Amino acid sequence: MGMVWDWISKGVTHLVGTAKDAAAGIVGKFLAAFGLTTITFNSVLPSLKSFVLQYVGAIPGPMLDFLSYLGVGTVMSMILSALTVRMTWKVFIVPKTVADQISGGGS
Repeated sequence: MGMVWDWISKGVTHLVGTAKDAAAGIVGKFLAAFGLTTITFNSVLPSLKSFVLQYVGAIPGPMLDFLSYLGVGTVMSMILSALTVRMTWKVFIVPKTVADQISGGGS
C-alpha cells in the first residue's frame, strides 16, 4: 500500500508543480503584454501618428476624401500599431543580462 501512495503523492506533486509553472508563465505574459501595450499606445504610437500626419497634409482634398472613403486611414493605423508593438517587443523585452549592460551594470 505504501508504493501506491508514493505514486499518488508524486503524481499530485508533479501536477501542482506543472500548474504553478503554467500559471507563472501566463501571468508573466499577461503583465508583459499589458505593460507593453501601455507604453506603446500612450507614448510611442501618438508620436508615430503625428509624424505620418505631417506628410498626409500634402495630399489634395479630393484624394484625401477618396482615401478616407476606402478606409486607408484605418488600415494604416492597424499596420502602424502592429509595427510599433513588434518594434517595442524587440526593444523593451530583452534578457536581464543585456538590460544590466545597457543601464551600466545594475545593482
